[in-house]
Amino acid sequence: MNFSCKTFLFSCVLLLIASGCTKEAKPIKVDPEVFHKSVDKVTEIMIHDIFSPPVASRVYAYPNIAAYEIMALNNEGYLSLSNQAKELTQIPLPDSSKQINHALAAIIAHIDMSKRLIFSEKRLESFRDSLYHVWEAQNEQEFNNSKEYGLKVAAHIATWMDKDNYNQTRTMPKFTVDTDDPTRWQPTPPAYMDGIEPHWNKIRPFVIDSASQFKPVPPPPFSMEEGTEFYNEVKEVYDISMNIAKEGDDSEEIAIAQFWDCNPYVSVTRGHLMFATKKYLQVHIG
Repeated sequence: MNFSCKTFLFSCVLLLIASGCTKEAKPIKVDPEVFHKSVDKVTEIMIHDIFSPPVASRVYAYPNIAAYEIMALNNEGYLSLSNQAKELTQIPLPDSSKQINHALAAIIAHIDMSKRLIFSEKRLESFRDSLYHVWEAQNEQEFNNSKEYGLKVAAHIATWMDKDNYNQTRTMPKFTVDTDDPTRWQPTPPAYMDGIEPHWNKIRPFVIDSASQFKPVPPPPFSMEEGTEFYNEVKEVYDISMNIAKEGDDSEEIAIAQFWDCNPYVSVTRGHLMFATKKYLQVHIG
């Protein structure tokens, strides 16, 4: 057997070995827990970035709508929000010639939309890239097709989101404090925080006509006269606060208040030092 023949046979053997070792691409299975982790990651970042509760609601809403709209395409039990949520049009339909994993595309859209709404983008990118690495290794073509579609839907939702008047409200004046009017809300110690989102009612609602559609019952008329409804409610709050102060920070009322407190940080005063404590760090603010 001459040299060229041996070389040919050797090449064939190597080709057979390589083909036998090639990992067969299988459909990517998306565990619902991955989506839960994505939402948890966004929550963690919002705490770090110190978003107020109203703004946090917006950060949650749009990414989840993007994910839901993709899943609704492939599930008869889901009804699309297009033409139901204000000004939301149908998302782009996937290319029928391409293999699309709807669950995978939904998570990718959720992550991309979330990234548009937070400050600490690098934290979310690290989480995203770790997932991308796993999915791409499992089935590169399915991953790329699903990624392309998920990002396309995210861009569609982002265009709709950008018209909700949120950006415009960022430039509007802060809540006006009128110290001469005792009926007006004023910042309270120890943090003296500004009134949160005084122009939130100007943002486009998702379903209702406007913020005025469901007006709450007005509070009792302001009065510091003993025996009036307003005075009695103020006195009740005052008495409870005095009892809590006596019982200390370990009281049941403090535990209940902390459980229901949705702010990402707590203002703490130590003498002349005021600082904010959060789940992951402390920030000196005064």
